[in-house]
Amino acid sequence: MPRPISGVAVRTARRGNLSTMPPKRQPARGSEHPCAARSIRSDSDDIGADTIQHDASPPLRAAVIGPGTIGRIHVDALRRNGVEVVSLVASTLERARAAADSLRVPHADESLAAALDRGIDAAHICAPNALHRELVLQALQHNVHVICEKPLGIDVAEAADLAAAAHQSRAVHAVCFNNRFYPLVQEIAARRREGLLGRTFLVRASIADDTLWHRNDWDWRLEPSIGGPTVVSSTTGSHLLDLVMFLLGARPTALCATFGTAHDDRRPTGSEATEQMDSTGSFRDDLAGLLVRFSDGTQAVLSLSHVAAGHPYRVQVEIDAELAGVSWDSERPNELLIGHRDEPNELLVADARHMRPDARRFVEKAGAYREGFDETFRLLFRDVYAHIAAGDDAPVPHPTFTDGHRQLVVHEAVQTSASERRWVDLDWSAFDSLA
Repeated sequence: MPRPISGVAVRTARRGNLSTMPPKRQPARGSEHPCAARSIRSDSDDIGADTIQHDASPPLRAAVIGPGTIGRIHVDALRRNGVEVVSLVASTLERARAAADSLRVPHADESLAAALDRGIDAAHICAPNALHRELVLQALQHNVHVICEKPLGIDVAEAADLAAAAHQSRAVHAVCFNNRFYPLVQEIAARRREGLLGRTFLVRASIADDTLWHRNDWDWRLEPSIGGPTVVSSTTGSHLLDLVMFLLGARPTALCATFGTAHDDRRPTGSEATEQMDSTGSFRDDLAGLLVRFSDGTQAVLSLSHVAAGHPYRVQVEIDAELAGVSWDSERPNELLIGHRDEPNELLVADARHMRPDARRFVEKAGAYREGFDETFRLLFRDVYAHIAAGDDAPVPHPTFTDGHRQLVVHEAVQTSASERRWVDLDWSAFDSLA
């Protein structure tokens, strides 16, 4: 029986080469096609061993487009996987240079085209939503692997185009639904797949943050030309919808959504604008509620908020099921409550010795050592770059553009429901024909 994979390091054969420090600068190399398949072997069964090696291969090279908060997390997670970050791309060369200097990235560029000329293997798209389509297509046209932040596009048409282009290319493609990669989220999914929960009845789930709590809080997501027509339902909403679909292994068949705006007169500090927030055609939703019916009969009550004081970023999921209930909270990410009625409840910690087989590979440290938000990106990229190394015929252990397209099908129904104030049945025929 093959040994479990517990980690990945894309690197040379020398064992101690994985580091959070930036790799030495190397000359750019040509990249007419995505990186060819490379041999993978497992050195050890031990928890915590970074076990996959790409024998005698140079490190894969990546560019990160958009050096904001999430872009910086991408840089760190890539380095921890042994991937060489060779370029940071920003809207101006000055911003790119400042970010590259602070992160010790060798090159700063003001366009993806310049980064592509450096012979990169993969592009990480961390730019605002409205820029995703152009950047993704540009990378795919150069046969470069693409890892795109969520949502994949600003609407379902964009997502369908990008998914089709990705499938027609030879490139590996991924969407950063990183919340799947908490070890105990994987544990819930594994228990559901194994039948340990039985039939699922109801999901209560939410994402709450305080990003827009103040009346004068402002960022690019509030600009429809950059962020798209919705705010909370497209940003954190994309995460929540994907997470619930992943956990259930089912997709919505009908939903009813309501949007709310905490501050109708919100404007940037110092702005003299007096127009109402919805005058541009954007929903300007900073809070939302959804009722959802799923294809397996499960119902869900979902909530989203950008105005949750006391919660910088909190994901909660509870599932009521036939054989047990489960409850998980990202503010205590290494604890999973397994609920019972006829026996004591259980509190499972993220320890591979006590987890289901399919979830164990997401715990790379002994149970005494806690892991958190940053680790979800590292584990996601571990699987993406292992897929790149293994080639076209490898299993796909990470969310792809198909998942990004699926989420935007649901998001379109959410917008329709909120604007028309009614239940909406989802039509999956166009998605299925493409997928």
